[in-house]
Amino acid sequence: MQISENLAELLDRLFQQNATWEELIKEIRAASGLDLFEAEKIALLHQGWRRLCNHWINHDRQCKKQAVGHIKHRGANSLITLVGEKFVIVEPKAN
Repeated sequence: MQISENLAELLDRLFQQNATWEELIKEIRAASGLDLFEAEKIALLHQGWRRLCNHWINHDRQCKKQAVGHIKHRGANSLITLVGEKFVIVEPKAN
């Protein structure tokens, strides 16, 4: 997955503005036309967003619940894995 300069700037700007995950994904999809899963992969290419998501899925009850659902739904293609008792974002591969 190749990320354009415009998308990289969008990710940085939204990170600096403390946007929510939902706002981030909505903006990525609007700017790129990608589906939900691909937009999530783009978001997680950004080191800051990946770090925040790692924190959220381990410290926020609703995020943890969504992480479990993501793993069940995506299986081997999941962007999240469980290491011991801790959820970890798997760094997406850029094509």
